[in-house]
Amino acid sequence: MALQWAELVAESDHVTRLDSRGALEAFLAGRRDAADALALVMCDVVGLKAINEQDGFAAGDACLRRAADRLRAAAADADIVARLGGDELIAVFTGPDAPAAANHAATTLAEGSAPPLRAAAIVQKPGETCGTIIDRLYAIVRRS
Repeated sequence: MALQWAELVAESDHVTRLDSRGALEAFLAGRRDAADALALVMCDVVGLKAINEQDGFAAGDACLRRAADRLRAAAADADIVARLGGDELIAVFTGPDAPAAANHAATTLAEGSAPPLRAAAIVQKPGETCGTIIDRLYAIVRRS
């Protein structure tokens, strides 16, 4: 039986056990009119494609799970931690301390080594949609 939209949103990612992309998008869409600060941190696994090709997908999945554990630890105060897709993991912080918390999480993630991660943080600009903020963050992480 096909899952209904609400079930898809609530479902966690099967590899990392982080929230799903649907849950992330629902969370961000629900904050359209929120006045408090919103900051995001994204990380991706350096060399995941090579790990999958050389050691197999089970090794790649194990690497993703370790990355998810690192993000959970670095973003313990996040409102939501999710797998965006592929090797991109994201945490969202809200409130007056959100920018500092996201920057601290990005720094912590980038400094670790097992697995190596690229990470960056941004603060939502006024009027910025959830799609544009994720696109902007993705571009920054890819440049780091």
